[in-house]
Amino acid sequence: METITPFVEPQSVALIGVSTRTGPGTFNILEELLTYGYKGKIFPVNPKGGSILNITAYTSVAKLPETPDVAVVSTPRTAVPQIVRDCVSKEIKGIIIITQGFTDADDDEGQRLHQEILESIEGTQTRIIGPNTLGIMNNFNRFNTSFIPIDSDCRNVGVICQSGIFMAGSGDFSGGIGVGIDIGNTSDLDSSDILEYMGEDNRIEVINLHLEGLSNGRRFLDVMRKVTANKPVLVLKTGTSEVGARAAGSHSGSLAGEDHVYNAAFQQTGAIRVTDVDQMSDLTETFLTYKSMPGKRIAIVTISGGAGIIAIDAVSNNNLQVAKFSTSTNKSLTEIFPAWMKPGNPTDIWPSGMSKGYHKILKQSMETILSDPGVDAVLLISPAYIRPENDPLNIIDLIDQIAEKHPEKPTASWIFGPHRKTYASKLKQKGNIVVYSTANRAMHSLKCLHDYLNPSYPTQKNAIVELGDTQKDLVAGIIESNLMSQTTTLNEQALDIMHAYGIPVIKSGIATSPEQAVEKAQKLGYPIVMKVISPQITHKSDIGAVKLNIKTEEEVHKAWNEITETVSTIPGARMLGVLIQQYCTGGTEIILGAKRDPQFGPVLIYGLGGIYTELLKDVSFRIAPITPEEARSMIKETRSYKILTGLRGNAVSNIDMIVYSLVRLGQLMSAHPEIVEMDINPLLVDSNGAVALDGRIMLKKM
Repeated sequence: METITPFVEPQSVALIGVSTRTGPGTFNILEELLTYGYKGKIFPVNPKGGSILNITAYTSVAKLPETPDVAVVSTPRTAVPQIVRDCVSKEIKGIIIITQGFTDADDDEGQRLHQEILESIEGTQTRIIGPNTLGIMNNFNRFNTSFIPIDSDCRNVGVICQSGIFMAGSGDFSGGIGVGIDIGNTSDLDSSDILEYMGEDNRIEVINLHLEGLSNGRRFLDVMRKVTANKPVLVLKTGTSEVGARAAGSHSGSLAGEDHVYNAAFQQTGAIRVTDVDQMSDLTETFLTYKSMPGKRIAIVTISGGAGIIAIDAVSNNNLQVAKFSTSTNKSLTEIFPAWMKPGNPTDIWPSGMSKGYHKILKQSMETILSDPGVDAVLLISPAYIRPENDPLNIIDLIDQIAEKHPEKPTASWIFGPHRKTYASKLKQKGNIVVYSTANRAMHSLKCLHDYLNPSYPTQKNAIVELGDTQKDLVAGIIESNLMSQTTTLNEQALDIMHAYGIPVIKSGIATSPEQAVEKAQKLGYPIVMKVISPQITHKSDIGAVKLNIKTEEEVHKAWNEITETVSTIPGARMLGVLIQQYCTGGTEIILGAKRDPQFGPVLIYGLGGIYTELLKDVSFRIAPITPEEARSMIKETRSYKILTGLRGNAVSNIDMIVYSLVRLGQLMSAHPEIVEMDINPLLVDSNGAVALDGRIMLKKM
């Protein structure tokens, strides 16, 4: 809090590089700051001195009469490093650099100037937001460093962005703003720093985060977990396509990273990812308005049977449930409906409304349904064909009063027609009902609300379970000896490393001659599998260097000769021996994998294994280490999960062993940073357990 407070709550500000030109189109920060209503001290700095808008201008930072809380720098980029040094000498704690052309520039000079700025604040108490930023917008105290006019209502919303458009457009994207901070190139303070600050600011109820990339993913995880425990964070991650990722890098100098890894990060920390600004706007309104949603059972009250069917589809498409009314509710509805009409969900109130009075039937229906213990939220579908002040069907006050009586159950509304925005604006002012433009947007918002308030598994760091019983030193020794010999790919030893961390592996042995192969086969018991050991051969089965279901001594010799002949046809390949393994049949082949992401560290991969891995790409991801609950959710979110549960009469697989193996793999990757990539493919799973049949580990010296 102390680091960010000078930026957000300054009692005084220096404007360095402020123009003497004022008036429309001059983009003068001083003029905008005065227009916005800032009440603190302002010290313009301009080499010419004099005065600007009747405020004394100083020729340098050193000449300022006192040390301001924050300095805003808007000068040519070559002047910025010296200005930063001047601010440090003046003991100014916060610097906002508006200037562009540093890590966002496509030249060496920008990189050099960026490094010079960082060196200027090293070891000091001065911190920087930017460069390439609009800076700060605080609607609570009217401090605004933007050089363009921003008209945005004051609301309990925090905005963190890497592009000023999300502050400038906050009226559209967030419906208003309390505090907005554009972090720009994040040369010093980054999104995690600002997120932590807004998490502790009690004025902020909902945080909107626009993210292009990260420099420290692990800290981001820790901060996000802490913040989402108390308030929702809506994340719009841009740069999801290859072209978009390149654009994000050039815009803010960030590493965009792989999108599925970011998905895992958001899911594990309780952040809510949105796909566009429409979802951001919907969910901001949702979380500001509704504080409770006990379950997923939705009731629909409509003036149109067709619209009701659309809403039912939206409920299903968003994994919500159509509420089943109690006997008491159905009886009460029967009493107000025509004799020919059977009550149900959706509840079509139009026939009764036209004969008995629309407001009367709406009130009775809504209060009856909201009182049903089997209903968790209501979607009201109603028209807006006439301006509300002239509309005999104006329901604004009525439904607001009903919603206010039932704050524990959201009353959402899909209002359509030419005056929808007028109805939405008036209901927004009352603060009890959100109006959505479609049924699907309403249901998506309610699903996000429910899932945030009722998480399926803990997202807090203390939920991580240490299983123990690992041979960490043994694995470290294997890794060290291979790296010393410049071996970076492990195949047979990968099984030893898995075993050291408790991952069940197939019994095996290494033979360097046909006679040894027979001896190993007899010890393991027939049938067996024979696999070539060769550093130059990765995909052994593709070239016929894997022999299955070997049942006799004669077949061992035959397989050995065939493998030897195959290797001899591959230029540069050396055969170091043959791996002898027990032959297993049946079960389901699973792939467990891991890779080391530059921002987030070890990332785990789960999916259907064997030949289907690349074909179907039915995989899920989590950042290690993980909890058993997270491992189980990885498995359940894949399309192939039903295969494990006994689809079409197949045996039920031992999912607990997959969970156990995933957690162990996470421990292994977390403990040994030299492992940059790892595959267990396949992990064979049946009703009795699981066993790893093959594996590969890629190493890199740290």
